[in-house]
Amino acid sequence: MPHPQTDILPHKPVIDVVLHRVTRPLAFAGVLGMLAVAGVTVVAVMLRWSGLGGLAAMNEITGMLFAVAIAATLPAATAQRVHLRIDLLGGMMGPRVRRVMDLLGSLLLLLFLALLAREVHAYSGRLIAGGRTTTILGWPVGQFVRAVGVLLWATVAVQVVICALDLRRLTLRLPAGDQIRDGRTHPLVWGLMLAAAVALAWLVWWGWGDFRGMSRVVTSAPLASVGVGFALLWVALLLLFPVSAVMGLMGLVGTALFLSWRPAWSVLSSETVGFLTNPQVAALPLFLLMGSFAMVAGLSDDVYRLARAGLGRFRGGLALATVGGCAGFGAVTGSSLATVATFGRISLPQMRAAGYSPALASGTVAAGGTLGALIPPSAPIILFALLTEASIGQLFVAAVIPGLMAAALYMGTIALVVRMNPAAAPAPEPTPPAELRAAFAKAGPVTILFGTVIGGLYAGVFTATESAAVGAIGAFAMALWRGKLNRREILSVMGETTAITAMIYMLIFGAMVFSFFVGASQLPETLTRMVGALDVTPLLIIAILLVMYLLLGSVMDSFAIMIITVPIVTPLILGMGYDLIWWGIIMLVVVETGLITPPFGVNLFVIRSVQPNVPLATVFKGALPFVLSDFLRLAVLVLFPALVLWLPSQM
Repeated sequence: MPHPQTDILPHKPVIDVVLHRVTRPLAFAGVLGMLAVAGVTVVAVMLRWSGLGGLAAMNEITGMLFAVAIAATLPAATAQRVHLRIDLLGGMMGPRVRRVMDLLGSLLLLLFLALLAREVHAYSGRLIAGGRTTTILGWPVGQFVRAVGVLLWATVAVQVVICALDLRRLTLRLPAGDQIRDGRTHPLVWGLMLAAAVALAWLVWWGWGDFRGMSRVVTSAPLASVGVGFALLWVALLLLFPVSAVMGLMGLVGTALFLSWRPAWSVLSSETVGFLTNPQVAALPLFLLMGSFAMVAGLSDDVYRLARAGLGRFRGGLALATVGGCAGFGAVTGSSLATVATFGRISLPQMRAAGYSPALASGTVAAGGTLGALIPPSAPIILFALLTEASIGQLFVAAVIPGLMAAALYMGTIALVVRMNPAAAPAPEPTPPAELRAAFAKAGPVTILFGTVIGGLYAGVFTATESAAVGAIGAFAMALWRGKLNRREILSVMGETTAITAMIYMLIFGAMVFSFFVGASQLPETLTRMVGALDVTPLLIIAILLVMYLLLGSVMDSFAIMIITVPIVTPLILGMGYDLIWWGIIMLVVVETGLITPPFGVNLFVIRSVQPNVPLATVFKGALPFVLSDFLRLAVLVLFPALVLWLPSQM
């Protein structure tokens, strides 16, 4: 989740307002460009269906235009401060220390952005000098990359202003209440800060004075060196430094220590450009657009009304309908937090008014929200595919059965809870047939949209990018047809797509460099050999990893978990002979379980924020039966991999 400022100024500085106004048109143009390419993709698909052969070089069009469009979102997103930070210890910092860490984090991000912009700009110059063009259309690749470089420099300029604003915040006098609390920073934080400062000073002194000597030491003990690197990584992340900057800079230095600086700089430029111009990457922002337009179009109300009409005759019908609605809405948004926040506002008031216990109502919405990330299309699934080069289409299809299992087990859990405690839910109310027919008619477009996107992908009619384009244009058409796209809603869609797209892409930029460093150290191969030499069953290793992911999922965002762990864990899983598609789904399932696992599950705190009058202990109590349900599902999926792999094998 984007890291919020905790002690902002009473009024935004004028320069902050100006930043938003200046960068918004760039982001607006970028998102409109994505939507335009989606429209062209849909036209190409329709032409292909009609037997006219489609449009030539769609991959080139998508790759080049999306690279620029995505880069155009970075300045506005940076102005919004959306770069991911892991806020575990923020509450243990006094206001003054928090401001210091915000400033240091902004400076670190500025350094990473400046290096990235410099290398991409230089790379574009080499492409222009070499006359590099696309194969079919003959478009000059260097000019498109140069545009990306210019937009990255614009992002750097925005970050300079952000640093200046953070410096100004640091120099301002704290309010009286904060002055009293200042200095109450926990000793653990002071210890981490001291350790980080000493370690950084020593490493800089050593590297500046004898980089070759440091390189010899690192390459002679790669396992210990990477272990030290991971320790420093976690210390930096716990101190609120941006994830993308920390991973990118550590990956850059680590690669230089193992391979020298030239390959390190090359990775920073060529890997970034190669990722941006990969046409398959376009699926991610297009599915995000689909989800944003689906929310604007009011599709969440439609699926909830249908689920309520169909399940209302059972005891606990509203809770059952919430799970069904979350599953349907997740099928068009792909976001756990969006689903839990949306249905927290829709279904919680209705369940409370109908007489449902606060624990059952809270637990149902928190658990149902996890279906948003599991039922395809799913942003975390796409991220895993991009990080591992797995098939997005196969991962989507593989998630269908686990997603349906989750919905069925959640409904079974609700039925068991209301059977054991009838007071948790009121007596059922029959639904008039006319209301059921009206609900089916209203939800028809949602069903058609999901069936077209996922059905076409499964049947091989669409590629993943084409499926995302059809979904984005379909959701846009629904919002337009329903008259929902006024100026305010359009700006909301643009802002949301800009923020999430830029956050994920910056994470990936840092992760690619860090992953290259990990690969250069031969750590994955070393761990695979070590595990192979152990006299233990692979299932024990899987169980240990699942416990680790469960703990991480209870305190961290799924994007951050994947970015940090995939480069290490995935080669280990493959080395033990497990299927990559299976592992991607298993990892997502256990991470999403962590979102509802007390005491730190993120979804639980979202529910608490929606209904502040409900004690947090009540929310925890309501979530526990669903956590046990998730444990059962996870055990079944681990013991019977065919439940994940059967559908992809039929593609």
